[in-house]
Amino acid sequence: MPLMDDISKGLKKGVEGAEKGLKQVGEKASDTVKTYEIQQEIDKLESDIEILKMEIGDKAVELIAKGNTLDPEIDELVIKIEGIKAKIVGKQVKIEEIKND
Repeated sequence: MPLMDDISKGLKKGVEGAEKGLKQVGEKASDTVKTYEIQQEIDKLESDIEILKMEIGDKAVELIAKGNTLDPEIDELVIKIEGIKAKIVGKQVKIEEIKND
């Protein structure tokens, strides 16, 4: 029966190794899911920052349009924004002219 004992021991070791491997795979998959979820939270927070930056910019444009001055660099950027907005309006007028022809 030594051959059967050897086979039995070998099978037992194989099963134990497979169980250990499956457990490690499960842990790695769980870690991957956890890190993905945390990264999603980070991405959401970064998106929140970008939204707030846009709100700051909108408020600066609004204040300067009302005649307030903030900072020369900000004032200059707002002037550029207003110039771009004027170009957009001009292009929208051209679109309407083309549609009405």
